[in-house]
Amino acid sequence: MKRIFIERDFKSFEDFHDKRWFSDLADLIEGSEIVNEVEELSAHWWGASRAFALPWLLVDGLYESIKNFVPVIDKTKQDYWDEYLKTMAFKGALWKVAEGAYTSIYYAYENLVVNLLNKNQTQLVRVTERRFGSLLSAELGELLANKIWNDSFVAVAREVRNCIVHCGGKTSPKLLKMKPLPQIEGEDILISASDVRTLHSDLKPRVVRLVQHFCEKKDS
Repeated sequence: MKRIFIERDFKSFEDFHDKRWFSDLADLIEGSEIVNEVEELSAHWWGASRAFALPWLLVDGLYESIKNFVPVIDKTKQDYWDEYLKTMAFKGALWKVAEGAYTSIYYAYENLVVNLLNKNQTQLVRVTERRFGSLLSAELGELLANKIWNDSFVAVAREVRNCIVHCGGKTSPKLLKMKPLPQIEGEDILISASDVRTLHSDLKPRVVRLVQHFCEKKDS
């Protein structure tokens, strides 16, 4: 039977959309030739964060609505969250919200890397090609390519995403040899809300450094 994992903390699904970060990113690419590629990432990350926060917004809105009519409430937001967690359908929704946000955030990042690399290629390069890594290193330099693509955190996120999309959320032999791994039970990968938040926060500085490279290259 399929295993799922749901964090019980109401705040685990709290909105993580960073308006300031996106504003700074927009300023960074203003007037550059990579506006479309970066705006595509921004749109997908914005949508993923909005979907991720929906359960949190539901309970938060419920609590605030009750508060407008009952000044003194004998329950906390966590109490209302716990009540919803008694419903299997709600837990199922949380499972897929977290899993979907994780795959969306990673894939938008990968798409940005591929699209920016292809800006300077005479032939379209796909991430599945063997030459992808060498071309990326040639474009970014080995140190930056390692941070953007070869780093263990990014490599694990890539394999987790592939396992969810292509293996029904089951682990692959390749994934089990990697670190740091998400929670795994049997063959099932258990993506939590915290995994989503960690992925997003860890990829943000990598996006900035990648974008800076292409902006600096144009100016040099």
